[in-house]
Amino acid sequence: MEIRDLFHGTDGDTINAIMREGQLRPNSDGNIFFSEWRFDSVLMHGADIKRKATFAVKLRVSIPPDARVARAATPGVADTLIIATSAPLQAEVLELYIREPRMTTVHTVKGRTEIANFLSR
Repeated sequence: MEIRDLFHGTDGDTINAIMREGQLRPNSDGNIFFSEWRFDSVLMHGADIKRKATFAVKLRVSIPPDARVARAATPGVADTLIIATSAPLQAEVLELYIREPRMTTVHTVKGRTEIANFLSR
């Protein structure tokens, strides 16, 4: 099993689910998309209307040997890592990156408790 720190953009409810379940589920095509090196490129995938912000997370992901891993450039994310799997990946949320509406700066929250507290506001 390979363990990697990767970045993923998603909404706050999905981040809460990842923390609660300890896993990240593939989409209907069996893929999960990450950025290998940068959180800022995946913020666009983390729009959260309910919390009026965009989010990205740094995850510690366990990649099983039977998962297929591919690298590609996707719109806005030059360092996309695509993991194809039929099963959820074990994932731990390490950091939360937050960009407020019309802001250029990004705020970082570290630690499970602090992230959960921020998302419950």
